[in-house]
Amino acid sequence: MRTIGVAAILAALSLPALSADLTPGDFRALLAESDATVVLRSLDEASWNAFLTHVEAGDRGWIDLVPLLAAGTDAGTSESLVITLSRALRANPQGVLSVLASSSYAASDICVDNEIEISTLDAVRLIDEALVKVAGVLDPALSQVRNECIYALSDARIAALI
Repeated sequence: MRTIGVAAILAALSLPALSADLTPGDFRALLAESDATVVLRSLDEASWNAFLTHVEAGDRGWIDLVPLLAAGTDAGTSESLVITLSRALRANPQGVLSVLASSSYAASDICVDNEIEISTLDAVRLIDEALVKVAGVLDPALSQVRNECIYALSDARIAALI
């Protein structure tokens, strides 16, 4: 993993072509020097979209950054994080459940159908996929949040069918 000074990272943020190349370690270095609001305001659209793409893909290093950045979000970025964590359930349910267990996010916000303008059949298919993945998390430390998520996903499935 490369080591970059905070000044170099901040300089990279001013160059859109470079800023999307930030790593989770780069974000942690930025957060060690500035609060989450400053870090989020310094991101360009490419950086933010790259961050969300990594989280949605289930990369644990990126998922673990979500609670650290959440404190600096506005309504739009907060909603983006919730939707992205919801989608990440299918890629890395254990990582998302760990975030739920250690942050102020609620299962009722994350373990739902957060897809926009999809058919009922597609919504149910995605919920079912998440249900199977979440049910497969057997870590005893995550059992309570896993069960909360299963109940929330079950409710979302019923709501999608109604």
